[in-house]
Amino acid sequence: MNTPAPARDLRRIVVTGAPFPEPSVRALHAAGFEVTTAPGDLDEEGVIQALDGAWGYVLGGSEQVSAKAWDRLPDLAVACFLGTGYASFMELPAGPSPIRFAYTPHANAVAVAEMSLAHILDLVRAVTRTATEVAEGRWSERSTPSLAGARLGIAGMGHIGRELARMAHAAFGTEILYWNRTPRPELAALPYKAVASLTDLFHSADVVSLNLAHEPGVNDGVVTAEHLGALGPSGYLVNCSRAALVDPAALRSALAEGTIAGASIDGYYTEPTPSPADDPHGLLAFAPTRLLVTPHSGFHSTQAMTRMADMAVENLLAVRRGSTPPHAVPV
Repeated sequence: MNTPAPARDLRRIVVTGAPFPEPSVRALHAAGFEVTTAPGDLDEEGVIQALDGAWGYVLGGSEQVSAKAWDRLPDLAVACFLGTGYASFMELPAGPSPIRFAYTPHANAVAVAEMSLAHILDLVRAVTRTATEVAEGRWSERSTPSLAGARLGIAGMGHIGRELARMAHAAFGTEILYWNRTPRPELAALPYKAVASLTDLFHSADVVSLNLAHEPGVNDGVVTAEHLGALGPSGYLVNCSRAALVDPAALRSALAEGTIAGASIDGYYTEPTPSPADDPHGLLAFAPTRLLVTPHSGFHSTQAMTRMADMAVENLLAVRRGSTPPHAVPV
C-alpha cells in the first residue's frame, strides 16, 4: 500500500532574516496565512528546502537566489524582496514565470543614509579605532580631521544619496560634490556641485560615499585602483551600497600601502563574513583600524523595517486577491 504524499502548504509565507514586525505578522494571519521564519544566510539549496511547498517568500536576509532556482519552487506564487536593490540577491527568471516578483522601493533610504553618515563620522573622527585602542589599554590623543566644512563626494544621487547630502550639509555645512550616471537637473537649485566623472569625484573629495545601485555583472568593481589613487592618502571611502562595487584587490592594496586613509563597508563580499584568516580578499585583517565593516545593517532601522514590512504585506495581499503587486519589480 502506497503512503500518500503530504499535502502542500499553499497558505504558508516564509520570511528570512530579521524578525518580521508583529503587526505585519498579525495582518497576514488575519488573511489566513501561516508565517514561518528561516535564517537569512542560507545557501541556495537551503532556501529551496525552506520554501518547499510555501506560497510566499519574503527575502529579508543576505541569501542569494539564482534564476534557475525558481523552477524548483512550483508552489511559490510571490517573492518579495525587503529593500530596493533586489538584483543583488534575487535573480529574475529569463522568461515568463508564474511567480510574481515584488520589492519595497526606497522605504529604507533614510536609514541607509543615516548609516552612511555614521560610517563617515566613525572613519573621519576615528571612533572605532580609538575605542579599540582604549579597550586594549592604549590611550591616544591624536587629532583627527573634521567633517565640518569637509568635501563629501556622493556617487549616486538617488533617494539615499540625496538624503545623505541633505543630512551632511544641514548638520555640518559639508560641501557636497556628486556624480550620477544620468543628469539630475532637479538638483541645480541646491548648493551641490556635479562633477563630470567618477574619477573627478574621487580626486575632488575628502570622503567619497558610494550610494550607487549595484547591478551584478554590470558595475562590479566600478571603483578601481585609479579611483582610490585619486582619493589620496588623507581620503576615506564609505560604501553602504554593495561591497562588489569596489575591486577588492585594489582596496586591499590601497589599505596596505596607505594610498587612502581608511574605508568602510556595510556588508561584505561574502555574507556572513569569513574569519580574517579565511578571507580570500585579505581585507578583514585591516579591521577595525583601517577598515570598518558592519553586517549589512544600514537598511535595518526599526522605522524602516516597519515601512518595508507594510509594503511587503501590501504586495502579498494583492497577489492573494489576484491583483498586480503595488510594488512589483520592474520588468
